[in-house]
Amino acid sequence: MTKSPWHRLQGHVGPRDFERYPAGDEALGRQLFSAVCKALLRGRPAPVAFVVYGDSIERFSLKPVADKPANLQRRLLSAMAGQPGVECLAVLGAFRFRGGGPMNGQLVASVFVEWPDNRWWTAWQPIGPNRSLVGSAPQVRMAMDGSPRPGGVGGWFALSRRLGLRLRVHRDPTPVH
Repeated sequence: MTKSPWHRLQGHVGPRDFERYPAGDEALGRQLFSAVCKALLRGRPAPVAFVVYGDSIERFSLKPVADKPANLQRRLLSAMAGQPGVECLAVLGAFRFRGGGPMNGQLVASVFVEWPDNRWWTAWQPIGPNRSLVGSAPQVRMAMDGSPRPGGVGGWFALSRRLGLRLRVHRDPTPVH
């Protein structure tokens, strides 16, 4: 078995607030997209991963691995998805749109959520030069509509199962004074 090199990620674990992180696909996706929009008011939202469990949320900053190769990022996200009890995994923030046409390279506010059964939900909306969203509403796509999964994102649960990936978390103990 080959182990990937370790990477230090800043993370936070907390209880799941069902008003902020509801159970339904559409409701959760829209709440997460709203969080990206709020963060946009403070600057360019850095990429973050949310690992959603029934009663808790783990949030990891992906900024330390943003410049790493895509296959390493995908394996890391797959290892997060491979933890027991994960309901879904979401990646959100401001990203460069990758694809053909005039949108290629455009900065977009984006959310992609995936569930263990390979369902997914995504929303994205272009960001203008003054950090405002361009257009009246985000583009929303989901597996349940029969839309093809966007290239270069997702497939984390399947890869985790195929390769047996698990995240090894080393938590620094919180000092008590």
